[in-house]
Amino acid sequence: MDARCGGRARGFRWGIGLLLLELPLLAGASARTTNFVVEASSTEVARQIAERAEACRRDIAVAWLGQELPNWPRPCPIRVQLTRGEAGGLTSFGFHLGRVTDQSMKVEGRLERILASAIPHEVTHTIFAAYLGGPMPRWADEGASLLSEDERELARHDQIVADLFQRRGEFPLARLFVMEEYPTDLMGFYGQGYSISRFLIEIGGRPRFLRFVRDAQRQDWDAATQAHYSLGDVRELERAWLAWCRVGGRSHASVALALGDQARPTAPADRRSPAP
Repeated sequence: MDARCGGRARGFRWGIGLLLLELPLLAGASARTTNFVVEASSTEVARQIAERAEACRRDIAVAWLGQELPNWPRPCPIRVQLTRGEAGGLTSFGFHLGRVTDQSMKVEGRLERILASAIPHEVTHTIFAAYLGGPMPRWADEGASLLSEDERELARHDQIVADLFQRRGEFPLARLFVMEEYPTDLMGFYGQGYSISRFLIEIGGRPRFLRFVRDAQRQDWDAATQAHYSLGDVRELERAWLAWCRVGGRSHASVALALGDQARPTAPADRRSPAP
């Protein structure tokens, strides 16, 4: 049976007052690379986005998986709507028997913000889908995909996290990890997912993070936490994460300080994806 995300489309994003639900079909130009075909208002815009998506696909896959993905059987379509606003995007997938059967992407906003923010974010969703062969938990899919965005977006989400803690709006991790629908506080949800993803990546790097998420979906979150991060359960992980947030969450040293003797960081600090 085909598992199509539909209303649960992976990669649903929010861009400063812009909720991207659906884009009209565009009557314009197109450009194609090996793995993407882009429809936009001009050939030049389509070309820039297609080339950017291809570069992101290569570099982000290497950062997360240690190697490039094989070429897809069919290029992923990207529909583009240029506006004067911030960037937003939506990526949808179909899955069957542990594989991605189809995928499509929509982005909108100013061209420079699409290239810097939306395309890296949405392409990261495709890397995760290829690795898992099915939907990734929402907090991890969105939070970890934010790490591919530019410094401007990362700084904005740092502030969102600070505001979230100030108003004590964070979810307990035991609840966050199993949430299947987006909550009303969408920006807080994105911010918390970004923060815990960044923390886990600083402990053990990107590949371990993906293995943690994969194994937690197959077993349970407590067992995966113990297996991959040497922490007793999700509650212990939550205490370590909150301690890391309190000491600033900015360096490898802050990871060690937050964890104390509970676990040892096992990889160099890996806060952000290299700019694709």
